[in-house]
Amino acid sequence: MTKFTLNTRWLEQRPYIIAAIISVLLILWMASGSHAASSSESLDVQSEAKPQVKAQVKVETFHASDIFQTIELYGRTEPDRVTTLKAEVRGKIVKVTAKRGSTVTKGQVIAEIALNDLPSQLTRSKALLKQREIEYKGAMKLNKQGYQGEVQLAQAFSDLEAVKAEIQRLELDIKNTIIRAPFSGVLNTRYVEVGDYVASGDDIAMIADLNPLIVRAHVTEKQINKIAVGMKAQVLLLNEQRAQGELRYIASVANDATNTFKIEVEIPNDEGKLLAGLSGEMIIEVEEMPAIKISPALLALDEKGNIGVKSVHESIVQFTPINIIKSESDGIWLTGLGDQSDIITLGQGFVRAGDRVDAIFAQPSSETVNDNNSK
Repeated sequence: MTKFTLNTRWLEQRPYIIAAIISVLLILWMASGSHAASSSESLDVQSEAKPQVKAQVKVETFHASDIFQTIELYGRTEPDRVTTLKAEVRGKIVKVTAKRGSTVTKGQVIAEIALNDLPSQLTRSKALLKQREIEYKGAMKLNKQGYQGEVQLAQAFSDLEAVKAEIQRLELDIKNTIIRAPFSGVLNTRYVEVGDYVASGDDIAMIADLNPLIVRAHVTEKQINKIAVGMKAQVLLLNEQRAQGELRYIASVANDATNTFKIEVEIPNDEGKLLAGLSGEMIIEVEEMPAIKISPALLALDEKGNIGVKSVHESIVQFTPINIIKSESDGIWLTGLGDQSDIITLGQGFVRAGDRVDAIFAQPSSETVNDNNSK
């Protein structure tokens, strides 16, 4: 029998010794816990006794100015109206009087089609008309005397009217051999040359009316209620030409594919310097409102992802959601900040809404003051 076995049996016979050891261990553990608690309390007291260090932020006072809220769109210039002239009679082109790309006036001759036998047909029909008139008068006289019935009288009248209709058709065909411009514009394309044979319905020329010039664009569902016919619009084309126009048309039905509404801006083009088919930016002035201009670098996000700016009021950081109404190359215009706001310009990334800070105000630069005054 080993020494360990003897010790184990000796302890089993004396359980009060085991209980005493466990009690001593419990007392030691509880004493260490109270000492740790007292140490923690003393540390808390020391930390409370020390003054809290406030973060320093640089703050600048921004003042609001009255500006126009704008809607920026991308559009394309188009003619006010376009028409394709077509031949209404068949024949050979015997004369072309308008050049491609030239300006034409309403009623100007574009081309002429050969008359062929139309004049002779007209002469024959006019001679036949005199015969039909005599026959109709005779039928009326005989009908009154009772020698001819109503059927013969109606037949004579029908023959007379048929000749009159034929004369009108021939006169119209002769008139249609001369192709004229239906309105003033630019002869953009001419499809025929002298000697070409055209049938009824063949293309002769395409004329575009560029005065006024139209800029077509599309607005979203959120923008449609902000615009109205008659509003002014600025247009900047990609070839760096600028123009001012007026909103003349707003679609009442949205496009099924894009859920956008077509609009048209009318631009005067008396000198014909603006061309159709150019892309450009359209800016529509909606309404005037107070706004503050800041650098985009001053924008921040709150915990919910809302965009806004951090400002200081009575040494407390505030987060204010904003609405961007206009963007420029040197800054953005915001609403929602009131007429004046002390915005944090340096250190905003280290503070949150509700923090107490030490605000260091910066004097606004002369450029900012002049810019606000000019607005």
